[in-house]
Amino acid sequence: MTVLDELSQVSILEVAQDLGLEVNRNRMVCPFHEENTPSLVLYPHTNSFYCFGCAKTGNSITLFSEIRQLSIKDTIQTMAQTYLSGYSPQQYQKSAKPLPAKNTLQTVDVKKLQEKEKPVEEIHSQIYEAFRDCCLQQPSNELSKSGLEYIKSRGFTDKTIQDFRLFMVKDYANVSWYLKQRFSTLDLQESGLFNDKNNLIFYAHPLIIPYYRNGRIVYLQGRVLGAPPEGHGRYQFLYKHPLTLFNADTLDKIKLDQDVYITEGAFDCMRLVQAGKTAVSLGTANVFKKDWAKLFKRANVIFYLDNDKAGHKAADELEKIFSHFGLTCSRKQLPEEYKDVNDYYTDKLGSNEQLNLF
Repeated sequence: MTVLDELSQVSILEVAQDLGLEVNRNRMVCPFHEENTPSLVLYPHTNSFYCFGCAKTGNSITLFSEIRQLSIKDTIQTMAQTYLSGYSPQQYQKSAKPLPAKNTLQTVDVKKLQEKEKPVEEIHSQIYEAFRDCCLQQPSNELSKSGLEYIKSRGFTDKTIQDFRLFMVKDYANVSWYLKQRFSTLDLQESGLFNDKNNLIFYAHPLIIPYYRNGRIVYLQGRVLGAPPEGHGRYQFLYKHPLTLFNADTLDKIKLDQDVYITEGAFDCMRLVQAGKTAVSLGTANVFKKDWAKLFKRANVIFYLDNDKAGHKAADELEKIFSHFGLTCSRKQLPEEYKDVNDYYTDKLGSNEQLNLF
């Protein structure tokens, strides 16, 4: 067994505590991006972690290295001296594996290209689609009317709402009961639609944005109507499921050197599509999976991220990543008084020519 093998077995909860991180029920505020509510989850059974806000992932060694800002070599030596009884560098010299090369693409915002995206399990798509069908069959009520008014107030047309197949959770208790009758607790929780307490996650986020791939729902995102209630963000993503591309099916139809816009939010993507553009959404600025790169090989990519510090830094890093894969890319930037594309459109509510945006 190598020193890395032994260190990978060191409890991540113990490491987090020794690093001075505040952990409550295996969750903590992520130290790798700014946030107010805990989104980083520690998994003691695998000594790993994953942040559902910025997609940062790793093991106890990664956590120690990032927090202490040490090289891999120094991390291994420091951790070995701390956690391995009777540690001596000489005893591992023969079996030691070469240290991994430093990823030159790592920076503050885009720390790591994630591994190849795993296909969505069939049972999960079945659950997502049963959830959609149940919601669509529920009778209209004041909540659904408010949802339609809200999304139209954001400038979306009936055609856009239909094309992206948005829907509302009109009766939370009813759809929760329906799914529990039809599917096992384990499948519901593993799908990410229910949390560890077996509660449907879209309690405060009734406006649902489905992500389709090859005609099947592969992901779901919920949104509040208007300002979020205290303790909640504007968006709710599937529980313990990493993000995937929104509107990815459009990439199967693009022509060589066709412009494709990449946005942060699904609403921004939808608004550009409504304006006649081809667009996809990352969901958040600092997530890009290396398996996605091949989807853009025919495109002329244009980054149109949020007009804030995080968005600008992410655009810098995404340009480096796309250049690394030999992909053509550039960026657009909004006027400084607007945060994102949809806010700009919502404020102006004019034609593309009047907006002078493209």
